[in-house]
Amino acid sequence: MDFTLGLFLAVVLTGLVWLLDIVFFRARRAPNTKESVVVEYARSFFPVLLVVFLIRAFLFEPFQVPSGSMIPTIRVGDFLLVNKFAYGLRLPLIHTELTHGGPVQAGDIMVFRYPKNPRIDYIKRVIGLPGDTIEVKGNDLYINGKLVPQKYIGPFAYRPEGQGDRGMVIPTKEYAQTIGGHTFHIIEFDTPEAHMDFGPYKVPPNCYFMMGDDRDNSNDSRFWGCVPRANIVGKAMFVWFSWDSENWSIRWNQIGRALDGPHN
Repeated sequence: MDFTLGLFLAVVLTGLVWLLDIVFFRARRAPNTKESVVVEYARSFFPVLLVVFLIRAFLFEPFQVPSGSMIPTIRVGDFLLVNKFAYGLRLPLIHTELTHGGPVQAGDIMVFRYPKNPRIDYIKRVIGLPGDTIEVKGNDLYINGKLVPQKYIGPFAYRPEGQGDRGMVIPTKEYAQTIGGHTFHIIEFDTPEAHMDFGPYKVPPNCYFMMGDDRDNSNDSRFWGCVPRANIVGKAMFVWFSWDSENWSIRWNQIGRALDGPHN
C-alpha cells in the first residue's frame, strides 16, 4: 500500500473513532467512567497523524535514493528532503494541482512519479523544458542545437551497485557541466561504445526531459520519454542523512549537502 494512502486512512480512522465518541458515546458514559482504550488511542494519535499527513502531503517529504543514476551528486543510500510546494500545491492521492508555484528550471533535481509506473518515484535532473530540442551525440549534449560545454575534472572510480570495495572498479571520467544556472558534476564511462546517441527530440508542452548525472548508467527520458507536469512530486532540497550499506557506515560528507542551489 502507498505510504501516503496508509497515512490518510489512519487519519480518517482515528478521527472517526474520536468524533463518534464525542457525538454519541461520551454523554452516555457514567460519571468517572474512563473511555475505552480504542478511543484513548484514537484521541492521542489523531492530532499527530493529521500533522504528519499535512506536512508530508503539502510541504515536505523524505525520499530515499534507491539507485546510482545520480552519482556523483547523489549516492545510493542518501536520504533527501523534497520540497512539495516548490512547483505548486497538489491534492494528495489524486495529485490535482491546486496552485502554481515557482517555474521548473533546467538543472533542477526533481522527484517525480515514473510515467511507466506512477506508483514508483524516480529522481533525475531536469535537462529540457517544454519546447526545447534535446540531442545527444556520443558524450556531447545539445540543447536547442547548442553544445552544452563541460569541463574535465578528473578520473572517477565507479563501483557497480552491490560490488563495494570487494568488486570491480570501472574507469569513468568526471566533468562539470552548467545548465540553466546550475553547475553540477556528471560522470561518463571511459569507453566510446558506452555512449548512446539520442534525438533530436522536441519536448512536448507540459513535459520535462530528465537525465541522470551518471549519464551512461541511467534509465531516463532517453528510454521512456518526457515527464508530464502532472507527475511531479517535488524538488530535491538537501541530503539529511546518508548510509553506506556496503561498509555499514554513515557518509558524514554527504549530510547537509544542498541540492537546490546554483552549485549542486
